[in-house]
Amino acid sequence: MFGPRVAYGLRPNLQISFTSPFHVTHGDHPTGRFTAMMPGVPESEVLVGWRFYQATPGVGTRNEATLYAGGSATTERVPRTDSPPLKREPAAYVALAAGRVARSYDIWAGVGYQRYGEWETGVGDHQSNTLLTSLAVGWRPPFLNKGYPKPDVRLFWETTGEDIGLARLQRIPGSITTGHGHDAKTAVPRPFLSTVIPPPFPGINVLRNSGGTAVFSGPSVLCTYRNLAFQGGVLFAAFDQPNGYQPHETVRAVVGFSYYILGRRK
Repeated sequence: MFGPRVAYGLRPNLQISFTSPFHVTHGDHPTGRFTAMMPGVPESEVLVGWRFYQATPGVGTRNEATLYAGGSATTERVPRTDSPPLKREPAAYVALAAGRVARSYDIWAGVGYQRYGEWETGVGDHQSNTLLTSLAVGWRPPFLNKGYPKPDVRLFWETTGEDIGLARLQRIPGSITTGHGHDAKTAVPRPFLSTVIPPPFPGINVLRNSGGTAVFSGPSVLCTYRNLAFQGGVLFAAFDQPNGYQPHETVRAVVGFSYYILGRRK
């Protein structure tokens, strides 16, 4: 995926951001939200962040907590190997992050929840909702503990946990309620649809090959220098239990670049 993001500080403790990721290639994975500040599927999202708590107990040390809220709308229908593409409704997202930043160490914890709506009349499709948790511990080695404008390099160990729900697909009249798809990599037939859900959701199929529970953990790095920032990391699957027959994930990798265009404003 490629994900552009723009953020602007409206007030010292109030920020608004806009993201619009899109797929370079479509993967066969349990579609859900994998990062706190960006959707996991092609959507445009607006988030507002409010830092409601901040304290500076010492020089170069601060404690803070931030609440995030926003919404997203789909920009592309993601192909699936187990069903036709879902007609996703807009989604709402809320998250809370808190942590402590010091000259030699950081620690952060967060939790977020994304829920897709069911508002459009006549559309029974429903994308998987996502519960996301994270914990990050950072360390700045003594030989990198330099003051501005020297580069600031911090090493992290991050752990994320997620619970992605089952997706639902409205059954087309005359279609079967169970069937077989083909794995995108092995071309092995596999079942994909469950039986029709009883009322109050008549004519709706649950996609067994959607969502799951997983825990990923691994190293990452953050380097800032003047108006530039580079961040990257690799997370490995410590626990991966998909709901259905979709392939297991073994590794996730993210690389990001940031440029602060208003960093020199008074």
